[in-house]
Amino acid sequence: MAGCSSDADLSKTPAGRPPRFPPSPTPYGTFLPQQQVPLPTAPLLPNPTKPPLQYQPPPQPADGYLAIPVGYQSQPYSAVVDGIPMNARVPPLPFCGIGVGWALFVAGFIFASIPWYVGAFILLFVAQDYREKPGLIACSIAAVLAILSLILSAFNFHVFWFSDY
Repeated sequence: MAGCSSDADLSKTPAGRPPRFPPSPTPYGTFLPQQQVPLPTAPLLPNPTKPPLQYQPPPQPADGYLAIPVGYQSQPYSAVVDGIPMNARVPPLPFCGIGVGWALFVAGFIFASIPWYVGAFILLFVAQDYREKPGLIACSIAAVLAILSLILSAFNFHVFWFSDY
């Protein structure tokens, strides 16, 4: 074929042109010959002798002190982190697991936004579970928007994109 070159063509180079891969005068790569470098010498110091280890019996517990054995325990001890037992189960949320906040938010579309005001009141004045907060915040935002629309319609203020002029 014209334009293709074979291995024999690569070894031939035109006159006056250097070969593509000239042989290197020094070896290269990962496996270079190792040079012998003299190691620094220091005077040897005598090894100090260590005293033999002495057996010490375990300390005896004081009266009224009960040590918990390390390893397998016959009674399960609960892991406590920051005073909260880790094996304590968290009770599920009411209303099929969605919680009061989201249930009030959905009910607000059906019952003329009154549940949204209840949700805003619960958020502001009642201590609740941390898992209830997102739904109660949604109720508060919806209640603010509902109040805003009521105020605007009370003063016959028409927003320009809803007007029929």
